[in-house]
Amino acid sequence: MGIADFLHSIFGPLPREAPRAKRFWLFYAGPENYLCSTGVRDLPQETFWSCESETKKGDFILVYRKSMNQLSVEFLTREFDMPRQVATRVKQSKVGKDFPAIWEATTDAKATPRWGWAYGCEAREVQRIDPPLSLDQLKAEPRLRKWEGLRWNLQAKGRSALEIPQDAWDVIVSLIQGPKK
Repeated sequence: MGIADFLHSIFGPLPREAPRAKRFWLFYAGPENYLCSTGVRDLPQETFWSCESETKKGDFILVYRKSMNQLSVEFLTREFDMPRQVATRVKQSKVGKDFPAIWEATTDAKATPRWGWAYGCEAREVQRIDPPLSLDQLKAEPRLRKWEGLRWNLQAKGRSALEIPQDAWDVIVSLIQGPKK
């Protein structure tokens, strides 16, 4: 008789750990993640990304493309090697301050000091949002008024990701799915 069988005979079945509730995160993508010399590029479908230590495999992630409002056409031509015509078109587009994808964490967070981040995890795209939701759409949604993170303009001081409460996540998913037919 092994130790597990012995303990089972004395104490009965060991209590199982309750499954961990899935968490929802907002990950940030700066212009360096979505702009290139030809203009706007898709975010990767599988990637290693900065995250919080609490991020676990199976958590869902709403990706937020940060604003490029402060970037001039001259900056875009210099930093991304864009032709001026492309940089002008990108500046006139509505890219940035939007949510183009939902990812799922495929690993738990791991310490990543050599990357310059405290933690990182692998993630994969599970849904492209087309057209992307805009930050203004979320701010205009009355059901999201209680979400502090949105009221704070998605600022996560000192953090690489922002946790999204379950009730806010449910509203966001309903916005992505659109009106029921």
